[in-house]
Amino acid sequence: SPPTTWNEESVAWRTQIEGSGQSSAVNWGDRIFLTSAKNNGRTRLVLCLDASKGKVLWKKAIEVKAPEQSHKMNSWATPSCTTDGERVVAFFGKGGLHCFDIDGNQLWSRTDLGSFPGRWGTAASPIILDGKVIQNCDAQGKSYLIAADKKTGETIWNTPRRSTPKGGWSTPILIDTGKRKELLLNGEFGVQAYDPETGKDYWFC
Repeated sequence: SPPTTWNEESVAWRTQIEGSGQSSAVNWGDRIFLTSAKNNGRTRLVLCLDASKGKVLWKKAIEVKAPEQSHKMNSWATPSCTTDGERVVAFFGKGGLHCFDIDGNQLWSRTDLGSFPGRWGTAASPIILDGKVIQNCDAQGKSYLIAADKKTGETIWNTPRRSTPKGGWSTPILIDTGKRKELLLNGEFGVQAYDPETGKDYWFC
């Protein structure tokens, strides 16, 4: 039966998280993954918690010498992690795209994705799809959508997007039209569809 009340007695556990962030908690089996940031964005954190007890199982820190701007309504840890049960991927804008195994061992990092200028910060989460990590890299000015090899982090395709005055914060989603799969991404000027295998533009609305 679904719970019908929510009060202090309903809380199974509570865990203090180091730093602050706005990412959603991502659950896989008995583990929860989330991100945080401290030191005014100079330290970004990826955390793994035990889903039944709330205990922090592992924590990894990524240092950023010169953090990008972040709006007071945003944070330096807003994009949510993604996982397929084997790998966990976190995106931190200028802080890079980072891949860990399920036990917290770092497998690869990409810190060459751009400076992400603009006063709003970043928020687009990565997704894992057919052996690829796909990341929206919309920013103020030069923007693009990238697919990286899930195992190595190497670029599979990189599709430029229209430069934007303000930026973008949307996470791409996959749909099946019945005839083909399309990767949809909302942006400042409209919605665009891409081929998830090649990054080719399909349509814009």
